Amino acid sequence: MTENKNKKNKAACAACDVKSDEACAACDKITVTETVCASCETRSEENCNGCEIVTDTVCAVCENRGEACADCGCETSQIVPEYTPDPEYILEVHDLKKYFPIKKSMFGKPLVYLKAVDNVSFSVKPGTTIGVVGESGCGKTTLGRTILKLYEPNGGKIFFEGDDITDLKRSEMRKYRTDIQLIFQDPYSSLPPRMTVGNIISEAVKVHHIVPKEQVHDYVLDTMKKCGLQPQYYDRYPHEFSGGQRQRICIARALAVKPKLVICDEPVSALDVSIQAQIINLLKELQQRMGLTYVFISHDLSVVKYITDQILVMYLGNMMELGDTDEIFDNPMHPYTKALFSAVPVPDPDVKMNRIILAGDIPSPANPPKGCKFHTRCSECMNVCRMVEPSYHEVSKGHFVACHLYDSEIMSKLDYYDVEYARLEAEAARKAEEEARSKAERRAKNPFIKAWDKTKSLFKKKDKSADETNTVAADGKQSSEEPKNGD
Repeated sequence: MTENKNKKNKAACAACDVKSDEACAACDKITVTETVCASCETRSEENCNGCEIVTDTVCAVCENRGEACADCGCETSQIVPEYTPDPEYILEVHDLKKYFPIKKSMFGKPLVYLKAVDNVSFSVKPGTTIGVVGESGCGKTTLGRTILKLYEPNGGKIFFEGDDITDLKRSEMRKYRTDIQLIFQDPYSSLPPRMTVGNIISEAVKVHHIVPKEQVHDYVLDTMKKCGLQPQYYDRYPHEFSGGQRQRICIARALAVKPKLVICDEPVSALDVSIQAQIINLLKELQQRMGLTYVFISHDLSVVKYITDQILVMYLGNMMELGDTDEIFDNPMHPYTKALFSAVPVPDPDVKMNRIILAGDIPSPANPPKGCKFHTRCSECMNVCRMVEPSYHEVSKGHFVACHLYDSEIMSKLDYYDVEYARLEAEAARKAEEEARSKAERRAKNPFIKAWDKTKSLFKKKDKSADETNTVAADGKQSSEEPKNGD
């Protein structure tokens, strides 16, 4: 057993919540956070005498689970209550995270992560549609594929009909594959070119035993009819169809297994406007007929307004705003949401568009800015935005926004954050100056660097003298040719 396993949790004052190993200096009251042994389920201020295993604790500094965090070395921990799903919702996503390692050590340990999805939470009721919007690269597609468990999440919880599917293995997820389906973005590459339409749609029907074998052919034809496909298309290949017809085939393939939840990953982005309207109307008709629930991923806000019941706005892997569709379109609150919705065209020539142009480029997800990730492009940025990451606030019923502008506690301390930011900037400038000075001193003391600098200076002198010689020669040649030009 390691040393960390034998350490106690720090005590927290019952009056002021100050964590300490000793009694609070203000009130002399201490309350020790109880922990539960995973083996014998004994509650104690200390570890279990038998096995010394403690669970359900999280580090207050770095948020890693463990009695004493091995990463930061602290002993401060607190019990985190387990998230309880609401039976009213068919899908619940709670603090979902998906990181991709982009740099590893020589031993294969990840050093740098790309945070594609970071602390995203939302809930969807049966028979409704939630739209996920944002700029390209904000994590929309990754979110959808993580919900479907095509990507394994790095944190958070995913509940489907009250069941926790977060940590299920591939074999355990098999029974949910018919309930959760995906419509891919590109209909030209998502269909196997060597299979007929009938085989494409019937493949999953046969694997999951949706209907008896003798009824598969009639069942597939009925599914094709629901999606607007003619019976003669059964024996044809995908290359014989247009983009809109291919997308109908993709929809038929997803609906053939009788799903309850369908994740639509930009299903109309590769289609013409007229075909887009047909596919959207088809999706709405199928939803009303079959009681489907959609997670609709798109960057086309006009389409999102038409088909969705609520909207989730994402930026750089984070959730910026969440609320009902009408509420967000009528009253966008986050500066990023306002900028996005200002680009929605209005089909009225008399209405003047107040377009908000975002300055700068999207930061790298591998190295996001501190504080609010949007502060580098925000026109309402404050010093506190550069320091503190905003929390989610419910500004109205069902309308959540992650912005300091709507945090009364933060707004009342703006002067403090201005002073603190100035202090941090001065400290950073001082450290940078000290590092530059120490680097110059190390270079001056290093004999190899001194020799190299001397060699470089000699080369520079030779190059300079050669240039002067060439210039003089060129001037002399030009002067000797001038009388000839005069003749």
